[in-house]
Amino acid sequence: MYRLLIDTNVMLDAVLSGRPGTDAAREVVNLCSGNGEFGMACALSFKDVYYIATKIHGEPWARNVVDKLMGLLVVAPVDAEVLDAAKRSNEPDFKDGIVRASAELNGADFIITRDKTAFAKSKIRAVSASEYLEIAS
Repeated sequence: MYRLLIDTNVMLDAVLSGRPGTDAAREVVNLCSGNGEFGMACALSFKDVYYIATKIHGEPWARNVVDKLMGLLVVAPVDAEVLDAAKRSNEPDFKDGIVRASAELNGADFIITRDKTAFAKSKIRAVSASEYLEIAS
């Protein structure tokens, strides 16, 4: 069993139809429902999904989606240790640094993302949802 850190963009792909990689993202997130892999996501990613989903589909829909995601993925806390590691990282984007630090400090085997270049210097391998499905099969 692999430990996966699901990036915000993949969470959005999984819940919003018509985005690139929607089917693969949904399949990966559903693997994390106790049917396979151990999946987690940064606490801040849930906030971002909620915010974007609210803008597109309204607050009740967004709240329901976040509730469903929380049933599938473990919430990786963003605490002082994560923030400190993020600010010390060589990630040019602080938010990507937080995701990377979360993955590294929580023992992830993979970061599932559409922005693999953002995590090129991480010790955790970054792959797309479709690439992960190939690896896991």
